[in-house]
Amino acid sequence: MTGHEPATTTPPLGVAELPHGPRFIERRFEPRNPVSCDLWMIDHHGSTVLRCHCIETSGNGMRLRVPLGYGVSEGQRYELCSHLPGTSSLPGFGIVGNRWATVVRTELQLDECEDHLDVGVVLDVVESPLQPASRWHASMVR
Repeated sequence: MTGHEPATTTPPLGVAELPHGPRFIERRFEPRNPVSCDLWMIDHHGSTVLRCHCIETSGNGMRLRVPLGYGVSEGQRYELCSHLPGTSSLPGFGIVGNRWATVVRTELQLDECEDHLDVGVVLDVVESPLQPASRWHASMVR
């Protein structure tokens, strides 16, 4: 290397370049599947209960749209539920269930129609034969 070679612009492995935005590290290696369903996020104390909208799933994670003002941040844990305790499941979800998840990414989204927080979560692994880890994913993909 003589020092006169042009600099490369190829991002390192595992880093994606957005067309007109910041670079980010891709955390999912499974295919993403578009979905559209509402879920409830409940913190472990039960003091925060908020409705969010799931827009993508993968084998072990989800991408959610969360309203602003709830303080959702990386590292927090929430129980994702198809419905609130004592109520019936929301239409369009297809199953009744819940899974614990950890927030691994947040990104503020400001647009003309609706401001929200784009949230990436990793679902906890479930060892029970009654609720395998892929059950949520398989039932939500249309």
